[in-house]
Amino acid sequence: MDPFRDRPLKTPNMQLVLEERSHDKDAKRKFYVRVGARLGHTCLSLFVILGICLNPNSSIYQAILHRDYFELVVFVPLVCIAFMLYFVASLMNPGFVPILEEENDADQTTLIKSETAYYCRWCDQSQPLRSKHCRECNRCVRRFDHHCPWLGNCVGERNHRFFIIFLFFEDVLILRCLQLAWETGRESHELLEWLKYNGILLICGIILILGGLAVTALFCCHLYLILHGLTTWEHVSHHKITYLKKWPEDSTPFNFGYCKNCWVFCCYCSIQNWEKYIRSLT
Repeated sequence: MDPFRDRPLKTPNMQLVLEERSHDKDAKRKFYVRVGARLGHTCLSLFVILGICLNPNSSIYQAILHRDYFELVVFVPLVCIAFMLYFVASLMNPGFVPILEEENDADQTTLIKSETAYYCRWCDQSQPLRSKHCRECNRCVRRFDHHCPWLGNCVGERNHRFFIIFLFFEDVLILRCLQLAWETGRESHELLEWLKYNGILLICGIILILGGLAVTALFCCHLYLILHGLTTWEHVSHHKITYLKKWPEDSTPFNFGYCKNCWVFCCYCSIQNWEKYIRSLT
């Protein structure tokens, strides 16, 4: 007779330990993905910028040699601003809804409870209007737009404006780098000789063109959504979202007109009580 045959394979405590280990592994994976995205962006950007600027024929290289500070004063701040905006949008809190058990501010807790009738089963708490639970960040995000794998962070109510400004400056930087790459290239009738002098510039140019198309398309799409008072999530999932179902596909209760939409997006830095605004319409 086998004494282990009727023994349960997993006790409740073992099941809890296995779930905690699985959660820890998932958290580590997401952490490494976020760090990898930021390192990938930094390394790829530096490869392209240095690959162009360190070419002896580059105007930036010549400006360094001849101390032509006007050329550097224009280009270096542009690079710094693009990197700064990327890390601001990537590292800042996008608008996470505070977890009530961890929130010590009684006024904030009262506000969250009173402003919403929605519920997140993953966070096990009330969910403000226009927020959505992000499974990658494992938190609810206010005025959720999308989770950006390139940032390694969500784009939400607090960092959306920085994300848009980053896209604009990134586009300008890409155009400037393309101009530099075009001006730096050497002419040659021999293919091998041409590749010898321009191979790095060719690779950088391909990266810049592909990246420029993606960034420009993303910037134009977000600009359209901002003008119409929408987020990416609301635009894509309009028919699934409870508070938008009764509105036509091409309209939203948060559309105040082009000018006011831009004003609210760019200049309203405080957390918005969208539930209160919806109640005022009814």
